[in-house]
Amino acid sequence: MKAVILAGGQGVRLRPITENIPKPMVTVLGKPIMEHIIMHLATYGFTDLLATLHYRPRAIRDHFGDGGDFGVNLHYTLEHKPLGTAGSIKLGEAFLDDTFLIIAGDALTDFDLEAFWAFHKAQGVKVSLCLKRVSDPGEFGVVVTDENDRVVRFMEKPGLSELCSDTVNTGIYLIEPEILAAIPTDIPYDFAGDLFPKLLDEGIALAAYVAEGYWSDIGTLDQLKQSHWDLLDGKVRLPLGGNLIGERIWVGDGARIAKDAELGSPCWIGDNVRIRSGVKIGSYSVIAPDVEIDTRATVNRSIVMKNSFVGESSDLRNCIVGGSNVIEARCEIGDDAIIGSRCHLGRQVVIMPGVSVWPDKEINSNTTIRENLVWESLLRPSIFGSRGVSGLANLHITPEYAAALGKAFGSWIQRGARVAVARDAHPFSRLIKRAFISGLLAVGVNIDDLEEASLPETRFITCFGRHLNGGVHIRISDEHPSVAVIELFDSEGLPLLRSARRKIEAVFHRAEFPKVSVENVGNLNYPGRVDERYADHLRQHLSRAATQPWIDRVLHYCREGNLARILADLLGSNGLHHLESEGRENCDAHLVPYEGIAEIARLNRKIALIIERSGERLTLVDELGTIHRAERTQELLTAAFIIGAPPEEPVFLPPDHPKFLAELADARVRRVVITHKEPAAQLNAVKKAMQTEDVWLHLVHFYLGYGAVAASLRLLEFLGRERLTLHDFERQIPISHCRRLVLHCPWDHIGRVMRELSQRPEARLNGAPEGVRLDLDGDWVYVLPSADAPQLEISMEAANTSRLAQLEQEVGQRVRSLIP
Repeated sequence: MKAVILAGGQGVRLRPITENIPKPMVTVLGKPIMEHIIMHLATYGFTDLLATLHYRPRAIRDHFGDGGDFGVNLHYTLEHKPLGTAGSIKLGEAFLDDTFLIIAGDALTDFDLEAFWAFHKAQGVKVSLCLKRVSDPGEFGVVVTDENDRVVRFMEKPGLSELCSDTVNTGIYLIEPEILAAIPTDIPYDFAGDLFPKLLDEGIALAAYVAEGYWSDIGTLDQLKQSHWDLLDGKVRLPLGGNLIGERIWVGDGARIAKDAELGSPCWIGDNVRIRSGVKIGSYSVIAPDVEIDTRATVNRSIVMKNSFVGESSDLRNCIVGGSNVIEARCEIGDDAIIGSRCHLGRQVVIMPGVSVWPDKEINSNTTIRENLVWESLLRPSIFGSRGVSGLANLHITPEYAAALGKAFGSWIQRGARVAVARDAHPFSRLIKRAFISGLLAVGVNIDDLEEASLPETRFITCFGRHLNGGVHIRISDEHPSVAVIELFDSEGLPLLRSARRKIEAVFHRAEFPKVSVENVGNLNYPGRVDERYADHLRQHLSRAATQPWIDRVLHYCREGNLARILADLLGSNGLHHLESEGRENCDAHLVPYEGIAEIARLNRKIALIIERSGERLTLVDELGTIHRAERTQELLTAAFIIGAPPEEPVFLPPDHPKFLAELADARVRRVVITHKEPAAQLNAVKKAMQTEDVWLHLVHFYLGYGAVAASLRLLEFLGRERLTLHDFERQIPISHCRRLVLHCPWDHIGRVMRELSQRPEARLNGAPEGVRLDLDGDWVYVLPSADAPQLEISMEAANTSRLAQLEQEVGQRVRSLIP
């Protein structure tokens, strides 16, 4: 049997969900509405189908093809201009040579079409209409019938005083082919508004069948949600798909749900969904196929469409999230909010109730959206943060993104140059490294593939390798296991300055990459011996006599295999391999078992070196098992440099350094240079001021926090020379009373807030090369805009702990008063 599916609707009232798709492609339980209709038609033997297309026809053609995957034969007509419901069917007149059914492709129904067919044949008429009794007929086209089930007249959305029936037109008809002759060609013409009244005027009988069952035209976003809930409540006699694992809880094939995740009833989870630990899926929630819900996120009475990501601790309440969205950690989406497809919401974005976000929007972290976002995106000023380019792995940082960034970096480096590229041990880093390398090779840049190497090794090889013009390190962030980082270096292994980053970013956004001939693409080389070359340099510039006392007296916890081997080789140190393997197997593998390491150090009366962040961050544990966190460790390293380094070397301190370090330098008559906090500016300033060229920067100024192994060796060298234990040395160094806090501030208000702070009488603009420093009766506060997020990073120091708590409260209130 034949049927026509009217599939040309735009679905204006369903925007922004329908902004880029026709209304029949809006999904219900993970499938387009039209797919539900086709499967329902096939159930009743309607397998020869014609779909009339107009708005975004390719979306329908690409999904359904010839209908073979759905058990039907599907043909199409295309309206180049709107022709109305009847005019569009006139285009398929040659196909419609027998009784045919007409049904809307954007309405959900479970009507018994066999009973409707039998009614039509029994009536012996040319046209039968399928009607439905509803409680609110004023919202639809009302059809008035007589006692013989014949149509008397039509009333389009009558007022209350005009109502004379509760039977409405569902847009489902059975028609004999000779009726098509009454439809004019190539002009707009509707069934209810034009053809049917004309047939009544000509005395042609129209039969009216009142159907039992479910019908919704899904004309609004509220009706879209209600249709989902009706399906979950069993009010629609259509297959839901999935496996029933509990009372009204459906889970699709391939779905992975953490054991401690909570699923309310009813709810529907699609195929290949990933629900992580601590997630709460509330009742009447629908999670479409290929969606990932990250740890501790909450979804209540909401619809999340296909291929979207909901970040850690995010909260979705009675909202609709379109397909292919990325919602980062701790976002909030309020009641009746709608997020169109392919949007990217940064961390801690708040979408207020009732707000709609149109498709393809990017919203920066810590932003609150209070009104509809239709035209512009709200982005951070640059793709670069303080440590390169970062984003959610395989959502923001994808192979395509990495290849384009590689081309942009290669365009800046220029054809014929050579670049060192390395990664950490994570499989995703390997994938992104290969994509990045492909981009470099495509624009004619040659590659030294260092394979797996730490950050310090990559910087060292970039600086001291032969004829290298730059470096790249790709890794998974220590702070969050779902974030990938791509860090770029210049020929000296230093982070790129802002001027270079701007040029690369401009090329990246314009996608104006140089074209090179096939014979000029880059070459790929594997130099090898990365750890040996790094270890040889360290060994060459260390005092073996000074480090000798520490042989076999050191433990290390380091997940960077190369660095662990170097420590074992140079110090004979013992790795805490059992703790490292436990950490890798743990779901929180980025967490470090500090207390366990400290207990082992105490029992063995040994120093423990804890190395994190791809070989950059060092935490010390002394012989008594006391943990000196990273901030305290950096203070100890800086003090060791001030006391023991050659007198001609200045000490480089950030603007928020503890006061005692500057006082210690003054006492030792060592020159103090205040640097930027931003790594690129800081390290370039240090490099320019260095007295020696043949020693790696991070082995000389080891206290800066960029090379943990070099810092460890230099500290042990200093302690050996001074004949001190780590515990005794730490007791000699004053304890600072410092604290750091972060306040969120929209990008477009940061400049004003910083200006108002700088105009305060306590501001000291000449005390730092960036940011604002406030001197407050012996205490100080330093405020710096973050390069990574719309926020202010605030450091402070007070005379004692009690005063520090008071200062934190005062500063927080004072700065918050300036932020809207």
